[in-house]
Amino acid sequence: MARIRSIKPEFWSSEQVMECSPTSRLLFIGLWNFCDDAGNHVASAKTIKAEIFPGDDISSTDVQRMLDELSSNSLIAFYANGDKQYLHVTGWKKHQKIDRPTFKHPAYSSDDRRGLDEPSPPEGKGEEGKGEEGIGEEGKGKKNPPNPPAAAEGKKPVRSKREKVSFPAFVEACREAGERAVRADDPIFDFAEDAGIPREFITLAWREFALRHRDSGRLQKDWRAHFRDAVRRNWFKLWWCPDGGGCELTTSGVQVKRERDAERAREQAEQADQQRGQEAA
Repeated sequence: MARIRSIKPEFWSSEQVMECSPTSRLLFIGLWNFCDDAGNHVASAKTIKAEIFPGDDISSTDVQRMLDELSSNSLIAFYANGDKQYLHVTGWKKHQKIDRPTFKHPAYSSDDRRGLDEPSPPEGKGEEGKGEEGIGEEGKGKKNPPNPPAAAEGKKPVRSKREKVSFPAFVEACREAGERAVRADDPIFDFAEDAGIPREFITLAWREFALRHRDSGRLQKDWRAHFRDAVRRNWFKLWWCPDGGGCELTTSGVQVKRERDAERAREQAEQADQQRGQEAA
């Protein structure tokens, strides 16, 4: 059953909210009415469309795009319980005060999300490694990033404001810093292991993600978080999970794998030709 919720005045000036399209902002407010008292809701675009936009010319695909936009700006987070997908409003406890809450959906827990304009957690510590196309593998020799400087003794660390950047700019910044675009200790690998998704499939997802955003002109504050959402939601429909267990490539996934294998074969052939030319000279 829908609930009466409150909207604080600072909602409208929240940077995270302002970065979303007007329709996505409306969807976000509408979600509050239909979430349970813990800020959770089923992650079904069809259900949400029927609840929030019952009489509007807005499709379920449009709703899914808006949900992805909210997720990319850390306003909601997707999670799974069993074979069902849910979403959680990340700033719920901060912005909604409920006297006698009742809960309809499984509880949400995560340590890498934040609510409305709450500061991001520090970047995860870990070593960077080598891997195909920006995907981190186990590696050694990289130093942990320095801790942010404190403004004064006894004060909280000063955090620099993260600006939106294009995907090529993000990749170039990683290259200059000696980092992989997807670090070896990125939480997405833990997710993939728990979900039974082979690491090779994550590499295929990164290939599609990079190709689609290379010339898109889209700006993001956190491209790594955006990629995590792409994998968790299987945006590119590269794999599926049979009821009996395991994880297999879809037709689209097989096609992407063949394209990548063909690219590798061409690269190896070119390298062999270059080597033979050098030997002949």
